Amino acid sequence: MAKQQDERIPVTVLTGFLGAGKTTLLNRILTTEHGRRVAVIVNEFGEVGIDHHLLISSDQEIVEMSNGCICCTVRGDLLRTLFNLLEQRGSYDTLMIETTGLADPAPVAQTFFIDDRIRSEFRLNGVVTVVDSKHIFQQLDRSPEAKEQIAFADLVLLNKMDLISPEDLSELEYKIRNINSAARICQTKNSDVDISIIFDLQSLTLEGKAQNHSDDHKHTEDIATVSIVVPGDLDGLKVSEWFRSVITEQGANIMRMKGILNLRGDPDQFVFQGVHMLFEGRPGRRWGEGEERINRLVFIGKNLDEEKIVGGFKACITEGNGKASGPVDPFGRNPLDTSNFTVDQIRYWARQNLEFPPEAPIVVKEVPCVKPGCPPIETAIIVFLKGEPPRLFKIQRTINDVTFDDVYNLIENPLPCC
Repeated sequence: MAKQQDERIPVTVLTGFLGAGKTTLLNRILTTEHGRRVAVIVNEFGEVGIDHHLLISSDQEIVEMSNGCICCTVRGDLLRTLFNLLEQRGSYDTLMIETTGLADPAPVAQTFFIDDRIRSEFRLNGVVTVVDSKHIFQQLDRSPEAKEQIAFADLVLLNKMDLISPEDLSELEYKIRNINSAARICQTKNSDVDISIIFDLQSLTLEGKAQNHSDDHKHTEDIATVSIVVPGDLDGLKVSEWFRSVITEQGANIMRMKGILNLRGDPDQFVFQGVHMLFEGRPGRRWGEGEERINRLVFIGKNLDEEKIVGGFKACITEGNGKASGPVDPFGRNPLDTSNFTVDQIRYWARQNLEFPPEAPIVVKEVPCVKPGCPPIETAIIVFLKGEPPRLFKIQRTINDVTFDDVYNLIENPLPCC
């Protein structure tokens, strides 16, 4: 089958401290001709909404929640709003969430990992943090939220550049790199930025050239980045065990993690992202012919054990560099042990039990399972329906062990134990 594409609704979280310029940026997104149909959730802290009055009128979908902060009391409201938006699936293709300036982005991002249906319909495209370049120095000294917003960012917009000196800019970029060395930094005035960058954050952070961790300076912040960019085939079982240990031992301190992995003998990328103890891993696009298979991982968090993370990951690498390492699959087994008949049987059960049309392509493959206490290998079933995002299901068994009942149970629980 042709390369797999993740066609879930991309979600961009727009954050930044009070007065940084988030509303100005959102107005640009709503009024610029970019070809996207954008739905917007505007969050405000307090009983009476104000920010929505500052939004320029447009024909885009605006959903305002004004009965609390997303990051604390209204996460349930955020889920309900997302479910409501699913009922209008055909009217938009992109979702923006603007958080209050006092918000910790973590719970907002976590929302897209904790509910099975939300995970199957939405994907976290990334986090954009707008920074008030003139006042950010004071904010970083006084507010942990300002640090956390930068730490979570895939893209940092240094706004109000006309209000600071070149000397202050150099120091500011240094401080931001200390907090999050993996984020892209753009300098702006009046939040004027190429909107396509906002919409294409995932390819920017995962497909683009990741930054190696630099030892040229010592971190001065309690939040740091661990980046790994190495070629090589990965042993799927070792990857599963390594992730379990990282999440168990350091998950509470991991604010963001994301990456692309090259599993031995697998023609597809394995793409993951996570927030704290929550993890999502799924098959990604197919590796291109002649493409160098580079593993790219980024962990951002507090007091991370970089040496242990990097050393543990490198121990998962087998010999070779994107070439099949002998007649074994990603988990070290003979791939001939799984017959095409078995895979076709699972496809048939999926169409029968889940009522998919006979022409719908279905991919059945094994992937690492990183959840502590679960089997290290699970079976992913990906169904491609015309005009809809791919549907992902998982069974906590190897392909050869999948039964009719396992597939039937997907009706009630499509992503068990994730």
